[in-house]
Amino acid sequence: GAVNRMLKRQMSMAWEKWQAVYQDQKFAARMGGGAIRRMLNRKLSMAWEKWQFEAAEMKRQKHLMAGAVRRMILRQLSMAWERWQEVYQDLKFANRMGGGAIRRMLNRKLSMAWEKWQFRLLRSLRTNRGSFKVL
Repeated sequence: GAVNRMLKRQMSMAWEKWQAVYQDQKFAARMGGGAIRRMLNRKLSMAWEKWQFEAAEMKRQKHLMAGAVRRMILRQLSMAWERWQEVYQDLKFANRMGGGAIRRMLNRKLSMAWEKWQFRLLRSLRTNRGSFKVL
């Protein structure tokens, strides 16, 4: 029993060692082989590197162009929003002014009394300048 376990243990350790050496050799071959293949296929390697560079440059240009288009679209949207607000404010002012004129015509006597009071107040302020305070 004990001898059998010891033999299996040594066989397992040898197997693990073989796998580690194999993986190291496989990695070295892949790394060295890639360098050797690139040297043997120099023109192919140069073409591949040029393609990678061109692809990266095209991606960068596309990104820049998309940003410019987005800014242009948002600028036009912003200008339209500003124009809408301006028109709305003008309409709001016109309605307020027109509404005030209509109310004054409907309440003509009340409007006349208000204007008379304002006129008299201003006249008394001008004639009695500094003699009393208006709160």
